[in-house]
Amino acid sequence: MIEDSDVINVLSDDGVENVDTSTFQNLTNINISELKNKFGSNKSWAVRTTYNDIFGGVLIQQFPGEGNRIHMHPDANECWFICSGDWEWFIDGEGTKIVSSGSVVNVKKNTFHKITCIGDKPGIRFAITKPDVNHVYK
Repeated sequence: MIEDSDVINVLSDDGVENVDTSTFQNLTNINISELKNKFGSNKSWAVRTTYNDIFGGVLIQQFPGEGNRIHMHPDANECWFICSGDWEWFIDGEGTKIVSSGSVVNVKKNTFHKITCIGDKPGIRFAITKPDVNHVYK
């Protein structure tokens, strides 16, 4: 198995074109429309907005067919708020589910999962987990 805890590597290896972990980190207010204007509404991007000793949060925009590789986190749960778009989630032991804007998805530690944007438009999700969480890939 392969392991990685560097969020830039993880997202870049998943095909995200632009990953910013510092410019918007821990600002009082961050607007998704402003991020789309800065990074592009026609590109995949990820912006770490929250980072502290308890949790980290990353906004991720991807296009249909894009997502991440099947992985798990051995020492942390993870959750996502779906800001926009439609997403297909595979969660080991639960199968595949479709979620859309306004949904919250929770995955327990040590559970393999995979995320893919579906439909005909880009989607944005807000991922929240332990800072510098370890990703373990099959």
